[in-house]
Amino acid sequence: MCVKRKITSVALCSVLALTLASCSSRPKLLFLNWGEYIDDTMVEAFEEKYHVDVVMDVADSNEIFYSKVKSGNTIYDVVCPSDYMVEKMYRADLIQEIDFSKLALSEYTPESSDLRYGVQQIMNNMEENTKDHQEEQNISSIKNYFVPYLWGTWCIAFEPTEDLYNAVTQNENQWACLFDRSILPSGTTVAMYDSHQHAYYAAMRYLYHSGYQFQTDGVTKDNVTSTELGVTDLNKLMSLIKGMNYDAWGTDNIKKEIVDDHLDLGFMWTGDALYYYADQIATIVNDAYEANDVELENVKAMINAMTDQTKPSPERKYITTSGNEYMLKLDIFIPEDTLAFCDNLVITKDAAHYNLALKFIDFLTSNSVSSEPVQLDGDFNEIEKEEPSDIEYDELEPSFTNTYYVDYDAVFTSVYDELVDLKNTEIDSEEDLYDLVYDYVIGIAFDNFYSRDEYRGKTLTNFSREYIKTINKTFNNARV
Repeated sequence: MCVKRKITSVALCSVLALTLASCSSRPKLLFLNWGEYIDDTMVEAFEEKYHVDVVMDVADSNEIFYSKVKSGNTIYDVVCPSDYMVEKMYRADLIQEIDFSKLALSEYTPESSDLRYGVQQIMNNMEENTKDHQEEQNISSIKNYFVPYLWGTWCIAFEPTEDLYNAVTQNENQWACLFDRSILPSGTTVAMYDSHQHAYYAAMRYLYHSGYQFQTDGVTKDNVTSTELGVTDLNKLMSLIKGMNYDAWGTDNIKKEIVDDHLDLGFMWTGDALYYYADQIATIVNDAYEANDVELENVKAMINAMTDQTKPSPERKYITTSGNEYMLKLDIFIPEDTLAFCDNLVITKDAAHYNLALKFIDFLTSNSVSSEPVQLDGDFNEIEKEEPSDIEYDELEPSFTNTYYVDYDAVFTSVYDELVDLKNTEIDSEEDLYDLVYDYVIGIAFDNFYSRDEYRGKTLTNFSREYIKTINKTFNNARV
């Protein structure tokens, strides 16, 4: 059985890791990651298996990742940047090649047949975007410098009232609800994600679908999100953002604010919304059961009624024999040309423990871990012999576990299929009801919101540093 995602304090985890590391003489792997982006138990299992300490630092933007690696103040071994930032690090010679021959557990290579179609497309785009640098520097393809970890899309999460559902999903311009209050019910509270480059992307797609004629020389209607715009167009964006006067510029809090009725809709990562999508349904079902409003044998019917994608979300209701009504508090809409991304594991150019970094990447991206003793070589020469771990390693599935924990999309088809298979979970225990319902809904959600063999969306463009500053200045001025 899966264990539902834990809501942990990132700060506490970081302090704990640093404390443990400072008290140990074991080799230390320095890992720069996003917050709540890995299951702690997998880190602990790796530490025990290889008799090392993983010291994890967290950041909340790719730009911070870059500045931390570039500054060299801390020599990180492994970092988890998104696709466009891997391109930037590759061009700046901040990362080094992966020796795929040493990835024994995952057996990953850029040509792995198990890679999802969408991940392959993003990798191909990254290669095309950096082909000039590869040829100029006479180095190998960017595909040899990273291993995909998680990927996914962005969505519009919203409270599924009838009027709001129609405003979000029925408009020809699928971005309109984020930029045009005239189509929204009176009093609708709207949140924009507090990342100017992501907000920039959404605004550009909205203007494109509105038929706005961009003034910048060389801009065509379909490549506007990859072109640096001139003053006229940037002023149009500033006016657009000012006109919306967003009720909040949020981050991970957006989905919770919607569920708690403090916001009505917002732009956010699909994976973050999926966690709350499943959590809200599991909570609703558990509450209904404890109130004797639904029998155990009817729980699946209740869930299926609330997740039925053939109906508009306001009609996805479960009405009990007593007449009580249960329905979603948060729903998800993904525009056809949504923002897509792939987060990847890279080894920095100055990594102190290259072989250890390889083993860490190999472990996290594998779905089968051997209980055999490790071979102490390379970075491991200094490791003192310790007692064998009591962890059942052959029962671990790190790739599945981390994907399940984070709820972003699976990089490997086999892992995706395993997650979708959770919709076959038997709900037969009142003691574990929340967890069983959560698993069941996660299977449904992955099937409904992540396409197995298709790819939609566009990735962020690796704009110049100066243009990023211009975007930030434009949006800061718009928010004042």
